[in-house]
Amino acid sequence: MSDLRPIADDVRRLGRVPGVDPLVEAARRVWRGAVGEQVARYSLPVRRSGTGLVVHCADAGWVSELTLLSRQVQVALGEALGEPSPPLRFVVGNIDAPEPVDGPPVVSAAPPPEPSADDRRNARELAAGIADPALRAAAERAIAASLARRS
Repeated sequence: MSDLRPIADDVRRLGRVPGVDPLVEAARRVWRGAVGEQVARYSLPVRRSGTGLVVHCADAGWVSELTLLSRQVQVALGEALGEPSPPLRFVVGNIDAPEPVDGPPVVSAAPPPEPSADDRRNARELAAGIADPALRAAAERAIAASLARRS
């Protein structure tokens, strides 16, 4: 015979159903509006960890993308909450199954800015210490693109 038994009666009797952290609840309430429909389909704030907020993502691609955009997401979430957002940590985790996106994929309206000659020169200087030529060239392209977006 098993020692396992339902605990529903005990939980009701004790009245100690764990509540959702108020920060997590507030973040979930405004998440879709803060990050947009498509991102919200693949991510969800789930719990607090220390002073930060852990956000589950559908897969590693979304973790990577949102980690790169974490500052913008944090600012947008803070604006939606009406108070500064805590630091965000994106991890692969369970979320509701992503809904299929109707129509063509969402594409940015404006193409990324083309790096200027100064951006390319600065990128070349920053990557100069990389010994492998292929890696150095890839780093130069990435740095130049990043510098172009910043200006």
